[in-house]
Amino acid sequence: MFKRIKKPKIGIIVEYNPFHNGHIYQLKWIKNKFPDSKIIIAMSHKYSQRGEYICVSWWKRKQIAKKYGVNKFIKLKEHISTQAAHIFANEAVSLLNKAKIDYLVFGSETEDISVFIKVAKLLKENKTEYDILVKKYLKMGGNSFPKASALALSELTNENFDKPNDILGIEYVKSIINNDFKIQPVCLKRTIEFHSENTLNEFASASKIRQMIKEKQDISKYTPLKIKKIKLIEDTYPKFQKFISKTPANKIAQYKLIDEGMENLFKKHINQPTYHDFIEACISKRYTRNRIKRAYLSVFLKQRKNNR
Repeated sequence: MFKRIKKPKIGIIVEYNPFHNGHIYQLKWIKNKFPDSKIIIAMSHKYSQRGEYICVSWWKRKQIAKKYGVNKFIKLKEHISTQAAHIFANEAVSLLNKAKIDYLVFGSETEDISVFIKVAKLLKENKTEYDILVKKYLKMGGNSFPKASALALSELTNENFDKPNDILGIEYVKSIINNDFKIQPVCLKRTIEFHSENTLNEFASASKIRQMIKEKQDISKYTPLKIKKIKLIEDTYPKFQKFISKTPANKIAQYKLIDEGMENLFKKHINQPTYHDFIEACISKRYTRNRIKRAYLSVFLKQRKNNR
């Protein structure tokens, strides 16, 4: 009897917020590089890592991804999808590992996968030194935790990972290395920068496309999806404002992602007129914009710390 040849399983971690031509490019690239492969994606459900609504429903994103070759979908619920990069990455990679993927493909600004692997191994071998460096940079004025982490990583490894996809990429590879997963990471150069306001031929970043939708511009050149209107997190602010105003600080502190003192910060700035004004008022050396946005969403969704 002939031995059955195993089809390689390729994993991708995505939001598809929204699905666009860059994603089509990635899927076609995978099909060319890994013929006869099975593509499995771990996809955020309703909310993004930035604490916002994903602008297209799970079902529509699933249908369009299937059309372009995705075989299986793993749903990343909000307790994963709205976490900081290191938690988000580790949880998503772990789920894909359970699905027995052989390769993890991710978009990045850095093209050389060996750099990611080298850095991940260095961080594993020098964790104590890395943690000391992070604390050192946190004590220096003006550094948030992500900034302190990036500075520590740069000092320890002589590599700079300051672009969003490179930051996620190193977290993906760290998860593989730290957990001894039998997964081969593969990076693919992005067609356009993560939050770029520019377009390049038929490519535009997801954030650019979302902005175009808000401004009622034609997006048909950049995505196969037809999207006329998107749900905006800023529209929840009046309801959030009312809740924070009437809820005691000690009750707010019971929600996930609310660190000690953040409940008072929210109470202090809740009279800001808009969502964006509120977020900006809460930003500090300690809390980045995305950190505040994720905490906002956690409170809005009533995610208590003792619940998953």
